Amino acid sequence: MEIGSTVKVIALFDPSFKIRPLKFKWSGRVIDVREVTYTWKSKEGERVIYNFSLTDGSALYQLSYDTKNLLWRLENIEA
Repeated sequence: MEIGSTVKVIALFDPSFKIRPLKFKWSGRVIDVREVTYTWKSKEGERVIYNFSLTDGSALYQLSYDTKNLLWRLENIEA
């Protein structure tokens, strides 16, 4: 299901410049990230977007992080 809405995320930004989402809030629920299954980086003009495929153990989510606007978006859910 395509979502495309901004979300609040708690993430770890480690010294080696890796980003790891830990949990996010969407539709009044806090979703704990059990595993990040895949990450990739894309560009939209000058903006760098980090993309994350992750699971809470029951569904697969796709989050993106826009480094120019510092915004997180929930892009997609597969239940």
